Amino acid sequence: MIIIIVAIFGLLVIASLPLIVFSTVRVTFTIEHSSSVEEIQIAVKALFGLVIYETTIPLETLLEGGEEAVKASKEEEGLKGDLKEVIQLLKKTLGAKTSVLFFLRKTRFRTIQWETNFGMGNAASTAVVAELIMNTKVAIFTLLSHYSNLHSVPQLIVTPIYEVKTIQTYIRCMITFKLGHAMIAAIKLMKSQKNVQEA
Repeated sequence: MIIIIVAIFGLLVIASLPLIVFSTVRVTFTIEHSSSVEEIQIAVKALFGLVIYETTIPLETLLEGGEEAVKASKEEEGLKGDLKEVIQLLKKTLGAKTSVLFFLRKTRFRTIQWETNFGMGNAASTAVVAELIMNTKVAIFTLLSHYSNLHSVPQLIVTPIYEVKTIQTYIRCMITFKLGHAMIAAIKLMKSQKNVQEA
């Protein structure tokens, strides 16, 4: 009896595997940096809505964690600017390029909203830097459109505030991709990192 149940369960898993591989994953990122809110919100919906995950990460915690990781890495290496470590890092980065570009080509950007309020307390300086920020945003998404699929026109807004020094940012981005494509990209990444370690 147990063997029959296990066999039926195995057949169900095999039968549902194509559905899982070709299912769409939807990820929504919301990043807000202002005087009152500094956090990243991530919402993931997968397997036809059966899997829903949401989390909120304070930007301060994220930045502190990154600084601690860098300090720990430096202490472990013992030497700053070690040429071998730099070369190894470059190899890993170049090795990951193939998997990253593959994943980007299979990713669809459904919603892109990036608003920035910026001020330097000086009208002339604020105007110049605000224009530079806008040009940088346009350049980023021009490059991104070359390597991925933009299914909506990015809403890129820069509002200069001349009276005070401030910088406030709100970013909302929703992407979708097939779970199978993410698995292939992960496999490519693991192979490239393994080849770098063996070299």
